[in-house]
Amino acid sequence: MTDATPLAAEVVELVPALAVRLRLSALFEAAGSGLTPSQLLCALLVDQAEGRKMTTGSLAKELAMSGPSTTALVDRLVKVGLLARARGEDRRVVWVSLTERGAGAMERLRQGLRDRVVHVLEAMDAPARRALVEALAQVAAFADQVALPHPSPA
Repeated sequence: MTDATPLAAEVVELVPALAVRLRLSALFEAAGSGLTPSQLLCALLVDQAEGRKMTTGSLAKELAMSGPSTTALVDRLVKVGLLARARGEDRRVVWVSLTERGAGAMERLRQGLRDRVVHVLEAMDAPARRALVEALAQVAAFADQVALPHPSPA
């Protein structure tokens, strides 16, 4: 057992608790989007992608969903006017991008979240705010590492 093992147990308890306590779906709902958490995540991924577009295959991978499930999710977002599809030069490649309406919805979402975060941060002193931002950056980097495939022991 390494020094990290007891800490890993704490992290395993804290990560789900953090997800529940952040109540992200409630934050998204407060932004008035009317979308499900999966739909929001899909739109956010497209919004944050390079060039604000992704292939459906990349979306499926990021969402950890099957191709058909991702297609159905994208279909719903196209139907409500938030996403648009376009074929690539290779006709087998389908690109998904935000429509103007979709970009507006993502901006309203960010603004709603920003307003709530500002309210909370205003109650903190400057060093605590800075420490929180630094800790969140470390949590994000940690999350990226946890999501990477783990090499099998030899």
